[in-house]
Amino acid sequence: MNEWWRGTRLVAGRAMTETVRSRSFRVVTLILLLIGTAGVVLPQVLGGDDGTRALATVGPAPAGLVESLDATTAGSGLEVDYVEVDSEDAARQAVEDGDADAALVGDTLYAGSDLTATFPATVAQAVTALETADRLAEAGLSPQQVAELQQVTPPELVRVGGAEDADRAGAGFLVGIVLYLAVTFAGSAIATSVATEKASRISEVLLPVLRSSQILVGTVAAVGLTTLAQLLVLLAPVAIGVRVTDEIGLPEAASSDLALGVVWFVLGFVMFAFVFAASGAMVDKVQDVGGTIAPISIILIAGYMLGVVFAAQDSDGPVAVAASIVPVTAPLVMPIRWAAGTVPVWQLVLAMVLTAATAVLLAALASRVYRRALLITGRRARWREVLGGSTPT
Repeated sequence: MNEWWRGTRLVAGRAMTETVRSRSFRVVTLILLLIGTAGVVLPQVLGGDDGTRALATVGPAPAGLVESLDATTAGSGLEVDYVEVDSEDAARQAVEDGDADAALVGDTLYAGSDLTATFPATVAQAVTALETADRLAEAGLSPQQVAELQQVTPPELVRVGGAEDADRAGAGFLVGIVLYLAVTFAGSAIATSVATEKASRISEVLLPVLRSSQILVGTVAAVGLTTLAQLLVLLAPVAIGVRVTDEIGLPEAASSDLALGVVWFVLGFVMFAFVFAASGAMVDKVQDVGGTIAPISIILIAGYMLGVVFAAQDSDGPVAVAASIVPVTAPLVMPIRWAAGTVPVWQLVLAMVLTAATAVLLAALASRVYRRALLITGRRARWREVLGGSTPT
């Protein structure tokens, strides 16, 4: 066994050295590092949200409105600045120019074109509450009775079929895309490497001194480790940024989602890598690799689409749940569902166990195909030959 591992390390070490020394690897790694760093720095530089909102009014803001807004925003980290203008036109212009987030003139509330802004709605609620209190007082209710009516607790809001945290769900969506690209490119690299070594007869030189399993595992390990390193370079800045600052718009739970994404990459890579390698060994010409790995690519695309279309839209839907547990699609779908915050732990554990078991079975089958396909030269191997019981010639 020690001899087997020694030979495997030699194959992996040679392949990793060649990859790390290549200019393309260094350039891609640098780009990934810049992207990961930009994901932390840019939201802080461009965000510009200091938690302050401005309300423009003609003349001084009514004392009752100021008191109501201050009470509404207390504890939310939001502060309200009151901008005094001379006319209704000036109030409207202040909103258009961005000097105020909203403007209240009599019974008219001016707001910007940003439909996601919540401050105008907060002002409208405060004005409505004041008007309601005045009318209740006119109807004969005492100030204490009016206060009791205004303190009625609204019903608890429970969102169904959606993400608990939209920002966290968005991060999970991006993780799913990154995993799809990482597994696809790594698998393609493995298939191309195997096909190149077979076409150039390098594998024929190695087989007399090394077992086919050593060559296979060494090649897969080399590509997997280098891809994992690049994945960590991309995700590490974001994971650290989530922990040390709250200015990038992601909750702390997103850092654990990123770590879980790395775990899913390892599971998904191991499951597909050996199949990619076996497919690469089937061809005799490197240019034929694209055709032989097409079925695997289709499966990966299907998993990606299921994650994007179903898991991202309805994480608890039957299609999303099934796709996140079925091993061949789980590595791409489960990270997206998990980031939605609605997945039971048992489903996550079940998906991981099934994926790991499938990875072992596929690795064993792919190893057999790889070993037999390497012996068939001068033409493309047929599946009946490599899956049959006799040794191909």
